[in-house]
Amino acid sequence: MTDAQCPWSDARSNTNTRPYDRMLTRRGFVQRVAWIAGFSGSISAMPHLAFGGSLQADAFDAEFPSMGSKIQLRWVSDQGIDPMLVLRRARELADFWVDILSDYQQDSQCNQLCREADHGTWTFVSDGLWKVIAECDRWHRISEGAFDASLGALTRLRRSNRDASQEQWNSARAQCGWDLLELDTDEHRIRFLKPGVRLDFGAIGKGFVVDRIGDGLRELGISSFSVNASGNMCLGDSPNRGDTVLGWPIAIGAIGNPDRELLRIRIEGCGIATSGDLFQKFRDGAREETTKKSSHIVDPAIRRGLVSSQMATVITNSAADADAMATACCVHMQRGRVCGWLNRGQSLLPSHRLILQYQDEADREIRFTSVCSDEPAQSNGAR
Repeated sequence: MTDAQCPWSDARSNTNTRPYDRMLTRRGFVQRVAWIAGFSGSISAMPHLAFGGSLQADAFDAEFPSMGSKIQLRWVSDQGIDPMLVLRRARELADFWVDILSDYQQDSQCNQLCREADHGTWTFVSDGLWKVIAECDRWHRISEGAFDASLGALTRLRRSNRDASQEQWNSARAQCGWDLLELDTDEHRIRFLKPGVRLDFGAIGKGFVVDRIGDGLRELGISSFSVNASGNMCLGDSPNRGDTVLGWPIAIGAIGNPDRELLRIRIEGCGIATSGDLFQKFRDGAREETTKKSSHIVDPAIRRGLVSSQMATVITNSAADADAMATACCVHMQRGRVCGWLNRGQSLLPSHRLILQYQDEADREIRFTSVCSDEPAQSNGAR
């Protein structure tokens, strides 16, 4: 599917929504539940009727399955826009980009590219896929190699739960490395310098998709919204205009216990993402070599999962940047170099706020620090 075929028609789609008959004020809508960064709760798709007897329908919740979990939407609109149209378009955009980026779908553009580029010949890339590859290349340079989207051969083996041999593990590691890709930025072409290289957009894909959904909502005339895919969020304008405190309420979950709030903030007009070793853990080698499992986040330098307990929440201009930067922060925290990297890359990094936390192995206490782009990163709590 090309970018020109992006489905923006009003064609019907299975959205599985159900209306509720209760009323909710806009303030109640905002304050009822805070998004928890890094944790995806369950809500129902329901139009909320606000402002008492006037029954002005302006505050809405919805969710639909995508990218192995759910995308959750909240939006406020007093322009009479059909909420079913909003939900259809959000779902169509998600499906469109998943068909491009997924490494689970065999017929996705990502997997088709990997098969075609395996022969070592130049392979043309669609405009949509190239946008993400270009972002991955940018973040590989900004992160000093801590962000690497070429780890697909290893990540696929890690999550397969197969009893792979040590030879297979070594082969998968050898098929990783951004230097094994050659990019032609003028012609939007790519070629692999070694067979078996596979792309994995897991560290930027969800953020990129929710950004595209946010763009779609703005095109519909909706400026106040939040789009959440497993803690990767694109936030529009504040939903509680006129209040003394503005912004979407975001709860930062504590490492090791995501239901526990570390702190709560209100933000708007930005992206936010959290990376860490909360849930997904995988094996790093053959069973005879190791029985331990490590984080789903892989350090590209050693091509093994992170082993220390840490979590990074990033607030910046877009969810894609927040997603990629949060992963890079975790890798640099594991290496004990996050402050040095942040200070060295200050001119390249987007404007940001970071909440970095790790669990001390000695006393199991949670240490955290908050860092902004306009101040040097200090080592108080951040490694």
